Amino acid sequence: MIETLRSKGAGNPLKCIQCGSCTSTCPVNLIRDGFNPRRIVGSIARFNRIPDQDPWLCSTCSLCSERCPQGVNPFSIIMALREVLYENNGEAPASILKMVEQVKETGLAFPFTPGSVEKRRLLGLPEAGVSSEGLREIRRILSEAGFK
Repeated sequence: MIETLRSKGAGNPLKCIQCGSCTSTCPVNLIRDGFNPRRIVGSIARFNRIPDQDPWLCSTCSLCSERCPQGVNPFSIIMALREVLYENNGEAPASILKMVEQVKETGLAFPFTPGSVEKRRLLGLPEAGVSSEGLREIRRILSEAGFK
């Protein structure tokens, strides 16, 4: 498992000292018991196996890697683990696929709410969104990545 993850650009889980800095800074861990970056890295480092933690819950903030005193880069390990799981299972969770559809449709992972649109207007900010050219480029990239 470790060599497979390394071939996908993952950091080195064997450098992990299990200090928990990654987990203490993780916003997802604060609200979800099923996601613990330290356990993900530890399971790979100690047992060389896919952990029982769900890597798809990662918010991709990369705070875990910024905080790691050993330079393990848990974020890269989690992203590589997602790739391995996708290759083995052939699909991502429905929530991820829904977000990809949202991005294909609008260019945005999360749609603007009426409240956020109004706040932008009140602050004198320009209307937010993705240009037609930008949306074409996003769709091209997603298509090349296999999302038709």
